[in-house]
Amino acid sequence: MFRTLRNIDEGPTYLQVQRCLVCSVVACIAAMYMMDMRATGQDKLGDSPAVHHYFLKEKHQHDAKWGYDGEIGPELWAKLSPKYRLAAEGKRQSPINIPSKCTVPAQLPVLRFKYQEERIAAVNNGHTIQHSEKRGSFLHVGDRVYALEQFHFHVPSEHTIDGRHADMEIHFVHKSEKLGDVVVVAVMVYADSSKPAVDIPLYAEIPKQINEVAEAKDIYRNPDDLLPLDHRYFTYRGSFTTPPCTEGVHWIVMKSPVVIRPEVLAAFKRVIGSNSRPVQKHNDREILSMQSPKQD
Repeated sequence: MFRTLRNIDEGPTYLQVQRCLVCSVVACIAAMYMMDMRATGQDKLGDSPAVHHYFLKEKHQHDAKWGYDGEIGPELWAKLSPKYRLAAEGKRQSPINIPSKCTVPAQLPVLRFKYQEERIAAVNNGHTIQHSEKRGSFLHVGDRVYALEQFHFHVPSEHTIDGRHADMEIHFVHKSEKLGDVVVVAVMVYADSSKPAVDIPLYAEIPKQINEVAEAKDIYRNPDDLLPLDHRYFTYRGSFTTPPCTEGVHWIVMKSPVVIRPEVLAAFKRVIGSNSRPVQKHNDREILSMQSPKQD
């Protein structure tokens, strides 16, 4: 009437139940892990783009002090904090060199910049001059919409095109409101007194001290004024260029540069010095090149 324990162990019903239990436990652990990742905004190798310091409006404490030279320079970022280890271990790091003749031609979405005019305000955060944006400026990439969170400057450029650095690079950092996807638009900048120049900065004086804010109460500007008229671009998947060097960033590197006055470049150099991370390995990433778009 009764089956022995041995018989039960050997029976197919027991094995099926055992497998179901194992699968259920594994599924529960995986689900809890994913929920924890979503709740904390972290993955195994660092913070997700949604919690990168670029999106923090207030003053904050970094996990470790970092910079652009010496013992806290880019080559040593990964050793400064466990949260920075993507700087060494990541396979999709930025910036990179873009060899224009080796990119893949593609029919890519037209960029539509719907930025708004607002009062000028900038902060020296110790690593760059940053403009944090109020809600209302957006980038449309095809049918996807990304909010402009902030823009900032690097001297010289971080990306290179055909191995050449520009004098400066502007990063316009965007994030989609629903999914948290990050798009950074990079604009190359050259100093040239013989050509018409965009007005950077539009405030009276660059903030020289760390945490100093430059604000012009009666002067307004539109970030769109700092973009080239030609909106063709290169695009690839990469990372933030500052610790924790989080990956999953969609980079759009504009093909055409803008021009500034040499004295403006000199002023930035005096205040922020050199704040560019060296180019990183491609690791077989594909770089797409936008062909001539249809005009809207």
